[in-house]
Amino acid sequence: MGNIIAVFAFEWKRALTWARLSWWLVLAAFPIFIVGLVRYAVPGTTDLESDAWRNLCAWLLFALVPMLISMLGTLLWTTPAISAELERRSWVYLAVRPNGSTAVLLGKYVAAVTWVIPPAILGLVVAARISGTSDWVRIGWTMFYLVLLSCPAYAAIYLLLGVLFPRRAMVLAVAYTLLFELVVSFIPAVINQLTIQYRLRALAAKWCELDILRRQEAGGLPIVGEEPTWLHVTVLIGATFALLIASVAALRMKEFSSSAESDI
Repeated sequence: MGNIIAVFAFEWKRALTWARLSWWLVLAAFPIFIVGLVRYAVPGTTDLESDAWRNLCAWLLFALVPMLISMLGTLLWTTPAISAELERRSWVYLAVRPNGSTAVLLGKYVAAVTWVIPPAILGLVVAARISGTSDWVRIGWTMFYLVLLSCPAYAAIYLLLGVLFPRRAMVLAVAYTLLFELVVSFIPAVINQLTIQYRLRALAAKWCELDILRRQEAGGLPIVGEEPTWLHVTVLIGATFALLIASVAALRMKEFSSSAESDI
């Protein structure tokens, strides 16, 4: 545990640069800019008390924060966890220490999750407030809980991809995101239940009581899960731990040769 904390502290200290802090602020400002643009682009034409505006704000905040910021932030931070050390030729020195490889992996994972959550919450709070809907507190709390579920889950997926395919991790991470989280998750079939997006979307619809649930009951496409809330939360948490265990197991069984280091 001490080694993991040491790696976590080192990664956070290394992240405190102007370039990375600027990127942190861009992530936080993005949902604020989009929500503000949607609200004020056509002033006087939007009824802020209507259910339609409330539903639009809920789905917009969901798409911008638990979906976009969580995926993008963890993808950029977690996916190159191993390849970055291979590029620096430092992996061999870290791996020979007792449990060094595991500490590096989990320390970088925790650093990535804790780095992405703050800008997501900051952008969420401000964006929800300026949306103008009377139910912004409930919507904001819902998205807050979804951020706490989505960031660890997405980071665990990208971490596993980075361990299995260090030389092509970013390409595969982007491909996974586009294919599964943005396409397959909207297919009304059993396969969409394998995606993180399906679970998050179901929780957002249930906790905010959005109209899409009533449309599904009337015969609409079942793109939102109707399972109980506890099941979605359990699957998300369970999948996160399972992916982390798989990442550690794969790391311990996998060998990174010196030729692989020079090829990256």
